[in-house]
Amino acid sequence: MDKKLISKRKYLYGPVPSRRLGLSCGIDIVPLKVCTLNCIYCQLGKTAVTTIERREYIPVEPVLSELKETLAEGMKANYITIAGSGEPTLNSRLGELIDGIKKLTNIPIAILTNGTLLYREDVRADC
Repeated sequence: MDKKLISKRKYLYGPVPSRRLGLSCGIDIVPLKVCTLNCIYCQLGKTAVTTIERREYIPVEPVLSELKETLAEGMKANYITIAGSGEPTLNSRLGELIDGIKKLTNIPIAILTNGTLLYREDVRADC
């Protein structure tokens, strides 16, 4: 894959090697350090915005468009991982994103979450 094309990505990163998932293409759907917690052990540092408010932090359409282009370029991955630089379940359109990914590829989807919003029925339904 062309390194120039990789550097143009705004929402996707990798694929990167993962101990649990093999080769993982990451998708970032929340701005840097918007999270439900402020964990002292977070590899990204102090949380900028601590919240439990779900909203459309990152729109789904450009994320799916970027994924479609990346797949067309020949990207290979064992998983598409929704994770990134904040808590992904905070994005209120998570379910739409997952549905959209499933229409584009058969690559399994993983969600890396701290689980703090899984008490909510809407979050569980999205996941």
